[in-house]
Amino acid sequence: MDDIKWFAGFLIILGVLWLGTRGKGVERQTERATTTPAVSRTLPREAPPRNGGARNAPLYPPAGTIISESVLPDTLLDSNVSPLRGQLSVSSIQRSGPAEKEYVVIQASAKNQGDVELTGLVLGSGVSLNAHAIGRGWSFVTLGSMGEGEIIYLRPGARAYVGSGRAPLGHTTGSPNSGAFQLNLCSGYFEQGLTFYPSLPLQCPRPIDDPLPLPPNELSDACYDYLKRVKRCTVPSSVPENLKMDGSCQAHVFNRINYNQCYANYKDLPTFFTGEWRIYLGRTSELWHDRHDLVELVDREGRLIDSRSY
Repeated sequence: MDDIKWFAGFLIILGVLWLGTRGKGVERQTERATTTPAVSRTLPREAPPRNGGARNAPLYPPAGTIISESVLPDTLLDSNVSPLRGQLSVSSIQRSGPAEKEYVVIQASAKNQGDVELTGLVLGSGVSLNAHAIGRGWSFVTLGSMGEGEIIYLRPGARAYVGSGRAPLGHTTGSPNSGAFQLNLCSGYFEQGLTFYPSLPLQCPRPIDDPLPLPPNELSDACYDYLKRVKRCTVPSSVPENLKMDGSCQAHVFNRINYNQCYANYKDLPTFFTGEWRIYLGRTSELWHDRHDLVELVDREGRLIDSRSY
């Protein structure tokens, strides 16, 4: 009987010890769980490589990226378009009447970084396929000028009137009756006795503002009053009756009021040349149809610069 009691007590003691040990283990696990912070990690997702490229290369350029023409596929570049496209344009057409009245206006963009060469460019008809190249000209021209001339350049923002007919001044550069000249402050003198389409601007300085003779060769008061009445860009053919005996006045009027003297007086002004050109192809027949046509401006290689239809 005593043995049974002793064995039962022994089992009770073992049970108590087992429960105590298990409680401490659970407590330690709970303590570790509350003192160790949780860590969340997202693995990076890489784009799959394309064409053997690096794995970290983006599939597409960022939004707003500007793609240069230099990296465009060749199929998107038109070999028939001239590099001068956007630098020159056909801004106006005058097509009615004979060849002398027919002209187009070529305009240089004000955004151009420099002068653009016109010599060698070709104007043509998209209907009749007639074409004519632009030749050379003169920055300074006189009546009857002849010779090779110089290359024509159009500065930024300037324009050229290209007429199909003959040059009114009778000057030639290469082909008969063709020629060109750049307008200046004195070009309006050419309007006297000649016809231009369109008319030349009359911007010559007034004769009264020209350099006048100094003492003791100064002009008389009557001559001075007469010079105030002389129109711009006009060479007087005579003087008033009260000045016909005034030799000094007549010498000044007939020798100093003309294109050549105007050029000598003002050629050094920075604003002397206006930048506008008058070019004449020297044709005897019209280059374009009266009713409808396609005016094309192409470069030396035949690539299109600009066109205008009507």
